[in-house]
Amino acid sequence: MVLNVIYYITGTSLPYYCKYIFNDDALYSGLYLMETVLTIGVVILICPILLRKFGKRNMSLYGMIFALIGHFIYTLNPLDFNWVIFSCVMRGIGFAPLRSVIFGFLGDVVEYAQWKFHVRQEGLIFSGGSVGTKIGSGLTSAVITSLMSYSGYVSSTSGNAVQPQSAIDMIVNIYQWGPIVVCAVTIITLLFYKLDKIYPQIMADLKEREARGEL
Repeated sequence: MVLNVIYYITGTSLPYYCKYIFNDDALYSGLYLMETVLTIGVVILICPILLRKFGKRNMSLYGMIFALIGHFIYTLNPLDFNWVIFSCVMRGIGFAPLRSVIFGFLGDVVEYAQWKFHVRQEGLIFSGGSVGTKIGSGLTSAVITSLMSYSGYVSSTSGNAVQPQSAIDMIVNIYQWGPIVVCAVTIITLLFYKLDKIYPQIMADLKEREARGEL
């Protein structure tokens, strides 16, 4: 859910940011492409190495802390385009580890549920990931729409409407503080994730049960 929240925040607010802060909405495509390429590149080239060294939880946690630090630095000068580029670079690198193993986390929960409760529910658990995706994007869309409406944003089919300063400030605040809140929530969630430590014992116990014909 939080992954979809952060991507929806940046994907929705960054085009407005480019249009009304830098007066060039064409800048968004370049920023989006750069962040996506960095994410994919880190996932393909680096994440397998980091995964073997740190495990899913620690790799993802360090990545989110890296992204959060980068975004904090960007907030020192949020109206400079170069700092927005810096934010996209840090975010693309920092989010890549978690994005690469998110479904692995769900798979671990399947094994844990069987180990703890003697019930194996792959379909139910993975559907929870799908529900989280929909909740994350739907909730974020509703919140952003409400905030923009509250700020007095003027909708226009031509895109030439003059926005009040309150709407400009809201665009900056959403892009500036939204990712920080979500990164913090993600970091706190990962700090409570303990399955990496006990996963070898879980699998050993399940293998032993299977040999005895138990679930």
